[in-house]
Amino acid sequence: ENGSEAKPRNISKVGVLGGGLMGAGISHVSVAKANVPVRVKDVSNDGILNAINYNHKLFAKQKKRRILTKAGVQYNMSQLTGGTDYVGYRDADIVIEAVFEDLALKQSMVKEIEQHAKDTTIFATNTSSLPIHQIAAECERPENVVGLHYFSPAEKMPLVEVIPHEGTSDEVISTAVNFARKQGKTPIVVA
Repeated sequence: ENGSEAKPRNISKVGVLGGGLMGAGISHVSVAKANVPVRVKDVSNDGILNAINYNHKLFAKQKKRRILTKAGVQYNMSQLTGGTDYVGYRDADIVIEAVFEDLALKQSMVKEIEQHAKDTTIFATNTSSLPIHQIAAECERPENVVGLHYFSPAEKMPLVEVIPHEGTSDEVISTAVNFARKQGKTPIVVA
């Protein structure tokens, strides 16, 4: 069962945890390609600024190449906000985590999202080495947890691995696949 039977949910707002290179690239394809507003959360204001500056550089390049107008750059930048707390996460449909490869940290992030977002919010973890079922092990809604593994740099690399664990719902798998496509990616579901 690859989850393709289930109807994907609509994603109209995205949260990105981590303003590093990975988080910045993921937020970029979400705003630029999937056309959804993104709220970046980082432990430091520097992380937020990094993600915002990184995006601005990419949009400025697109303006130079006449892909975007000045108004287009301004509009895209207005779709990208950030903070060091969970303000603006209440209505996030998907939260993509791009923090350090640390199991305890990722487990605590899932719990925090469960507190600060909706019951239906998908928690997508961008891990390359940690088992998804372990990341979901201590949370209340493991059906919402899925791996969404981007390759670096996320704004350039076309492939995204969608990695469900046994408890991930078909609807969540289907939504993750569909959203990765909207980000301009080629998603493959891997066990």
